[in-house]
Amino acid sequence: MRKKELSACASEQDLVLMLKREIKALVDRRREERALEDRVAGKKVQPVEEEAKPARTGNKRKKVVKRKVPQGLIDAMILNPHDPWNGYPEEELGKRPKKFREFYAKEKALADKVLEYEQALIKQFRTKGYAEDYIEVTDNEDEN
Repeated sequence: MRKKELSACASEQDLVLMLKREIKALVDRRREERALEDRVAGKKVQPVEEEAKPARTGNKRKKVVKRKVPQGLIDAMILNPHDPWNGYPEEELGKRPKKFREFYAKEKALADKVLEYEQALIKQFRTKGYAEDYIEVTDNEDEN
């Protein structure tokens, strides 16, 4: 019984971390594309600031920090699911310019990933009575 519980926890952790990585990748890609579009348009662009990476001093080990999701946040996720494109008629896309259709596809993909992440936390809440969020940190990052 205990092994089954541990494997369920590990799979929940893996799912939450995977969804967070996918969301971050989509956001980073969107930021890079917007910066490129601005450069092409000739606008002055501030360079995209990368997270400060100190000089390597040995191996950095990643740890997974588990945090309990506040009840108020779970309630907000249940009452207001993240779906900003809800109600937008898909048949209208054919009438829109190509640039808007591309924008819609990217934003919809990001919104779907955020919704999937929230649904995973809600499912965890409904099965356990609470939800845990997982964050990957390196040894030198603060755990606030």
